[in-house]
Amino acid sequence: MKELLKKLVAFDLAMYEIHHLEYDPTACIKDFWNSYDMDSCRNYIVELLTIYFDRERNVNPKIGVAEVQNFSIALFRMLMAYFLVHYNGMNLTEIEISFLKSKRFIACELESSKEIYDFFYQLSQNH
Repeated sequence: MKELLKKLVAFDLAMYEIHHLEYDPTACIKDFWNSYDMDSCRNYIVELLTIYFDRERNVNPKIGVAEVQNFSIALFRMLMAYFLVHYNGMNLTEIEISFLKSKRFIACELESSKEIYDFFYQLSQNH
């Protein structure tokens, strides 16, 4: 139990670090997107859900525990940053975020997922 509490402290710290005078939510958002792309976010979240929903079978994780923990903390930090940006009415349009993958690659991924969505949406409308 002690080990679990140590790991949860990192989440508490992410909640309180927003009050530090030099805290910059936009820097936190940039850091997250410099470290993770949408595909890796999906993989981490699927891994978390698999571990949670399939606990009875003792599934061997595909991603290391430390990596999942680091991702979870980074994701929480980014959510806190987005929350503060919206709460404080900050404008993100002028902030340049560099992504792990090129904008062209991201556009192709979004287009592909839209085509899949449209296909299943049409099927659902016909039945």
